[in-house]
Amino acid sequence: MHIHTTASDGTASPRQILEWVRDRTDLAVIAITDHNTVEGALEAAALAEAGDYPFDVVVGQEVESCEGHVLGLWAPEPVRPDMTAAETVGAIHAQGGLAVAAHPFAPRWWHRHGLRRGSVLTYNSVPFDAFETANSTPLLGLANRYARLYWLANRERLARTGGSDAHILAAIGSSRTLFPGESAEDLRRAIEERTTVVKGPDMSATRGLRYARRAPEIKRRGRDYKERQREAEDEG
Repeated sequence: MHIHTTASDGTASPRQILEWVRDRTDLAVIAITDHNTVEGALEAAALAEAGDYPFDVVVGQEVESCEGHVLGLWAPEPVRPDMTAAETVGAIHAQGGLAVAAHPFAPRWWHRHGLRRGSVLTYNSVPFDAFETANSTPLLGLANRYARLYWLANRERLARTGGSDAHILAAIGSSRTLFPGESAEDLRRAIEERTTVVKGPDMSATRGLRYARRAPEIKRRGRDYKERQREAEDEG
């Protein structure tokens, strides 16, 4: 439900992700959610449609609003970053997508690493469709607990999702969203009906070490994609 490719700050290409999911996991649906771009998701969806992959690919994006990051699922049109959370969710809904509050309650010291979060006021007032109650980013255990407590108090209006927030292949599937069925259509229905169940995060010391080793590359790719976006804005 929350995977990054080399189109933003992930370390694996869309093709590498599809092959890993096919060969190393039992996932029925994945969502590609690069930062402020749908290029990686569209490429993955096209590869999946043309190839032999036993799972569905949801085209998504992780939009960096000025009030926290928002996952736009089933949202193939890029949403402009730096808008308010309400404007961002509105833009996702306008194209028929679903909006998920990403890594809510992440510690504020994580902001310098790119995990910009919203506030309770934002979560209370913006019409999100779902709340990410399990995120596999290292050191978010307490944040995940707060997210679960918030969801419990608001489960009448919010579905819950689990997303690995994978920037490396080994993290894919370490947090999951369980739902009745096995297709992207079934998943969407479960989110809309708020019948999803969350599993994870399934963290391991080995995965944490792998993240630590790849951290410089992830940061470099993050700087690179933001520079590409600035250049595109200047040209536009």
